[in-house]
Amino acid sequence: MGDGIVTTGDDRSTLPAPQRQAGDSNAPASWLPPNHALRECLALQAEAPPISLVARLFGVDPLSRDARRSYSGALAEIALADSLAALGDEWTVVHSVPVGGDIAAGHYPLALDHLVIGPAGIFSITIHSHAGQAVWVGERTFMVDDERLGHLADAEKAASAASRLLAAALKASGTAADVVVTPCIVVDSPSTLQIRQRADRIQTSTARDFTAWLAALPRLISPTVVNALSGVSLQASTWSVSAVVPPNDAHIRRDDFDQLRLHIDSARLRRLVWTGLGVILSYSLVISSASGFSVFAVAHF
Repeated sequence: MGDGIVTTGDDRSTLPAPQRQAGDSNAPASWLPPNHALRECLALQAEAPPISLVARLFGVDPLSRDARRSYSGALAEIALADSLAALGDEWTVVHSVPVGGDIAAGHYPLALDHLVIGPAGIFSITIHSHAGQAVWVGERTFMVDDERLGHLADAEKAASAASRLLAAALKASGTAADVVVTPCIVVDSPSTLQIRQRADRIQTSTARDFTAWLAALPRLISPTVVNALSGVSLQASTWSVSAVVPPNDAHIRRDDFDQLRLHIDSARLRRLVWTGLGVILSYSLVISSASGFSVFAVAHF
């Protein structure tokens, strides 16, 4: 059940309507979905030696072994962003939200992959690529292939920072509010995901199941309050904008990834064609051999 709720002293008060700050290149509405895994995949793939023409003809997978996990993570990033975009008009989704740090000062930025606001609450989302790995989650423990990782603490820290920033923005707009953001961890394609005990108010899910879980939650926030939160979430002044690294080449990188994906899918199709031809040829040889044996047997009968 969602815990991302907001309480206000008077829900009937006049609240700010969402503004998308047209023309502002640094407005939250213009921030693009995260592409950390996509960039890593392209960087690793660039280091791989090119495959030969013969290998391409026979459908050898062009994706390097080192890039496979990040490739799966990139697909999860894209799929989750697309599914969040399909939630509907009741929901506001802000991507790559900076909630702490200052790059200019040399501090590592603290950012959410997505912030989602809707009738079920407020949810901060961080994506972690653990394709093919065993994930085990306890109340205070997040284990991947028996290695303890700090995902729970990181998710809680980022959600708390988002809560403080949203509450401060609402207060500045003249609305007293107590903001609670539910931290969510989305795991890409684990071999297993075992949740022994749910961590304190932190939701862990796979990329495939997350939006279905989100859409099924009960309504906890009135449209008026959702509208207020959406309004401040779309103001750059709400967030730690100094931590933003402008993704000037984001569209180019996505084009490069789409091209790589096309090559991978084409290679898979060629392998299927060659496999099918091999089955047909093998079947023909069996039939031909059986026919030849039958003729031989009749001739000697």
